[in-house]
Amino acid sequence: MDSASAERKLGEFLPKFCLGSLIAVLLAFLFGGFSSGSDGSAPLLLHNFSRQFFTLYIILVPIIFISYLLYIDFLSRQEGKRTATGNRKLIYDDAFDLPSQDMHGYKIAFITGQVPTLTGLTGDLYVADDTARCESNREHIPPVVGCDCGFYAYSDIRDAKHQLSINPTSFLINVDLYGIGFAYSRGFRAESQVVNSMSLPRRCMRCKIFPPIRFVKSHKFGFNSFAYWRWEFRCQMCSSIFKEEDRLSQDEMSNVLGIMMVK
Repeated sequence: MDSASAERKLGEFLPKFCLGSLIAVLLAFLFGGFSSGSDGSAPLLLHNFSRQFFTLYIILVPIIFISYLLYIDFLSRQEGKRTATGNRKLIYDDAFDLPSQDMHGYKIAFITGQVPTLTGLTGDLYVADDTARCESNREHIPPVVGCDCGFYAYSDIRDAKHQLSINPTSFLINVDLYGIGFAYSRGFRAESQVVNSMSLPRRCMRCKIFPPIRFVKSHKFGFNSFAYWRWEFRCQMCSSIFKEEDRLSQDEMSNVLGIMMVK
């Protein structure tokens, strides 16, 4: 299971969870679970059982919910590490005798934060023209063999579109990688990156029916670093409820990110 599928399952479960919680509260109330002792309206056995059940319910449910969020975060980080390489084996033998070649590729990114910022699958933030930094070892100048640091990109746009299909709130971007770089069977990992353009979806990211017209900022549940404020491209209907300060036009978003937007 990937992180996007896990998030969708959580979203599908939440309405059922709310209904189940309401039923549990009503049953506990009817059987005297909120009273300090049995008042005769419910058998003592049911009274004790409802109190014990409700106590376990309010203790275990938050623990299970937080554990599942941590599981989604783990899946997301594992998915990010596998994004562009497909495997860990370089296509040449000597990492110190690298061939000279153009490193043009494709990848997906989220737009997150109160101020729109490009964010990778692993939660790393970057701008349109950026140089990689290693979070695991400050002495590394990315990329380093045996470490995950550096900017990744697929060489085949079809691989990036597959990632886009399982991460429906992300965007497809076109990039050029520069500096020292490693070539893998499915893409590249390099020192610096320039984002050339961002492809916008043809359908609203919310209803999947109408053509989108503007970006909106919404709060998302999550346990990873990029799951709080996220920007989506939505249609007139799905964006009408948002305040003016939480909306940006296509041109405004392009200016903020410094990236050309294409449909």
